Amino acid sequence: MKLEEPQHDLRDSPIPVADLQHGQAVLIRGPAMTGKYDLLLELLSALAARSVLVSTSRQAEGARADFAAYGDPDQLWVADCASRIHGREPESSDRVRYASSPRNLTEVGMKFTDLLGSIEADGEAAVGVHSISELVMYTDVQQVYQFLTVLLAECRGVGWPVVAVVDDAAVGDQSINTLTEPFDVVVSTRRTDHRELRYCDPTGEESGWVPF
Repeated sequence: MKLEEPQHDLRDSPIPVADLQHGQAVLIRGPAMTGKYDLLLELLSALAARSVLVSTSRQAEGARADFAAYGDPDQLWVADCASRIHGREPESSDRVRYASSPRNLTEVGMKFTDLLGSIEADGEAAVGVHSISELVMYTDVQQVYQFLTVLLAECRGVGWPVVAVVDDAAVGDQSINTLTEPFDVVVSTRRTDHRELRYCDPTGEESGWVPF
């Protein structure tokens, strides 16, 4: 997977990184090919020295290689939901736990909780979910909503920020409205002549569109 080079510093964007560090939950939403995954990785690196990624379609090795463009891949822990569904049977390690597939949300949640427990005593981390739309492909929206509610509650309990990604077109308007509810803030992405983002704060106030 080829990522685009960062075109800006998040500190110059409308996204208030310092405010989000204190246990806020961020949803990045937009159409395909608008930089949502890149932005997720950049935010994870900016929000904490360590990160935990629930990866539904990218295998752990690839996710850690992607993260290297933004931060230290040795400081990325991964709940890998992709390897085994593609026929691999890797062994879990200190930094990677493997779920059988994105279909089993209970198992995915257990792998995430296991990772959270293994690093919680060593300080804060940021949590990523890539992506919600992949989860919706395998199960219904209400189950995904409940999964997110539990995951976000766990993270809020330890004061960790969360960044999740969803593809609007893949999920649909009605489902997007449901899946947005558990999050504190929303970052929308689009592509015109270049990639742009817009930040919406907890009061519903939106920034203008800015390149990223």
